[in-house]
Amino acid sequence: MKKSILIVLLILFKFSLFAQNVNDTIVPVSEVKITEKRMLQEKGLSETVLDSSILAQNKTTSLSDLLSENSSIFIKSYGQGSLASASFRGTGASHTQILWNGISLNNPGLGQVDLSLIPVYFIDKAKILSGGSSLKSVSGALGGSIELNSLPNFNKKYSASFIQTFGSFKTYQSFMKAGVGFQKFATVFKLFHEQSQNDFPFLNTATGLNNFEKQKNADYNKNAFLNESYFKISDKQYLSLISWYQTNYRNLPPIMSFQGVGRNENQSDNELRLSAKYNLYSENFKSEIIAGAIREHLNYFLADHTETGLFIHSDSKSKTNNFCGKYSAEYQPIKKLFLKSSLSFEYQKAAYFDNQNLTGYDADRQITEWFFSSHYEFSKYLTAYTFLRANITDKKRLPLMPAFGFEIQPIKNLPFLIKSNFSRNYHNPTLNDLYWIPGGNPDLKPEQAYSSDLSLNWTVKKNNFTLKTDVTSFASYINNWIIWKPGEFRYWNAENIREVFSRGIEFSLFANYEINSFKTSVRTNYSYTKTSNENTLNDADVSTGKQLIYIPVNKANTLINIACSEYFVSINHTFTGERFTSSSEEETRHRLPAFNLINLSFGRKFELKKFRFDAQLKVKNLFNENYQEILWRAMPGRQFLFVLKINIL
Repeated sequence: MKKSILIVLLILFKFSLFAQNVNDTIVPVSEVKITEKRMLQEKGLSETVLDSSILAQNKTTSLSDLLSENSSIFIKSYGQGSLASASFRGTGASHTQILWNGISLNNPGLGQVDLSLIPVYFIDKAKILSGGSSLKSVSGALGGSIELNSLPNFNKKYSASFIQTFGSFKTYQSFMKAGVGFQKFATVFKLFHEQSQNDFPFLNTATGLNNFEKQKNADYNKNAFLNESYFKISDKQYLSLISWYQTNYRNLPPIMSFQGVGRNENQSDNELRLSAKYNLYSENFKSEIIAGAIREHLNYFLADHTETGLFIHSDSKSKTNNFCGKYSAEYQPIKKLFLKSSLSFEYQKAAYFDNQNLTGYDADRQITEWFFSSHYEFSKYLTAYTFLRANITDKKRLPLMPAFGFEIQPIKNLPFLIKSNFSRNYHNPTLNDLYWIPGGNPDLKPEQAYSSDLSLNWTVKKNNFTLKTDVTSFASYINNWIIWKPGEFRYWNAENIREVFSRGIEFSLFANYEINSFKTSVRTNYSYTKTSNENTLNDADVSTGKQLIYIPVNKANTLINIACSEYFVSINHTFTGERFTSSSEEETRHRLPAFNLINLSFGRKFELKKFRFDAQLKVKNLFNENYQEILWRAMPGRQFLFVLKINIL
């Protein structure tokens, strides 16, 4: 595999030299600098925008990799190609809400999103809203929310691109995009395919032999199709229709400690996501209507090979449907005041049945939510805002969810900002929490969170140099935290028994320097998170005051990009601190050690007539680190990935 990649790189390098000899007409153009002024409704919020350069650099990765390597969010992964979920500011996976074009992607049954199944290739814009700032877009995001959006391009008459990757362990990816854009209509089609044998060698530390084995029953494939169509009805009216269909099949490998003869475990799922959006604009007024539908089907099978044949543990099917509608209106009567209000309705349905155990449930619910916000600029140096959300779920009204925040520039000529936010939020139990058989609890209360944060932001721009830093302290107290614990009838039960206190510090830094054809940038994120259980269930409860399992106290990542003319190099370092797999935090076997991952990428860009080529070689886990994110779940060592991108100019 390594020799093949090197041969291809040499061929492309020679090809690029030939391309440089093609005679082109060079027209000198004056430098144009584009600066974006923050809108009034964005001031004071704790939000992070993953800019277009980061998205472009990660086109061949999943949303889980994008967030793990470029944000302070901790991603808990069960292995390459397997489930990946988010832990935002020490909260659970269901406390992070993922929105796609204004529609929630969180599964109504599980309450979470498998981030490994979302290709960055399908994302045009990504924004992270932390803590109470997430109430701007959705309720229930006790940790935060992630907004994914599609953007139209009416200006490019024809566009097409293709990406092909070849990687270790027989991993292949194909990405295709084709679109047209006219004055009043634009459409784009995107296709995605990924497959991998995923049979990497790993060090088995679970059996006591510390021997190398090859990962088995871990192959997977993913296929997806996306279409975006945009209509410019008039200068003030726009309509968008977006559809996304995806199928996935994964064999799930056994854990390291498995001692059986063999195991068949697999999961197949498919998702259909539809979005329609109508926008109407005027001088100081904007209205938006969103309609969406999401259908998800998941089949799961687990069986062990025994001396007498195949013993089936589970053969289940899960179906969920989510229909939503939303109307919102924005009004800015004067330059210093911005108002917004919205009304949304959501219908959720989940059905689960296990053919082997003959258990399951079928349930639905209706959610109506109203939202109001106001931003007011008292002066050039002080802006404040208020949010208010009201939620009615199945005719049961939750307490109001308010938020208040401000942004102040204390020194007139110094680009230094202070931002703060205070909020109350509620998260409804998932349908699995309520109705799963056995163990679901229909009497569960919503989880309640009181949150606050304080941010210090400093920005310096001088000549060709830019520096941005942000330090945020946060605290959140969550009451009625839902956990599943062993019951007296030998199965697990869902209960509101925890009071969790999450607090910590987040730090981010971005530095950029450009001169002529040389560009370099550094992005760093660091988070210190303490999340502990604050109530004692009984005298034998050892979890009180201890860090919740699988949440690292320390997490950091750094991305360094260097580009000179057509050549570019990228180095990414991710550090994940020690985690506990048991609430006791006492025994060594209940600790997962900290680990460092370093990824290296280098390549070259060149043009030939109407084609632009981008060839690069990526080395993941450069120093072959042996690590685990989940106890006894094997992770791959060093991997090579060759990427070829072709764009039609």
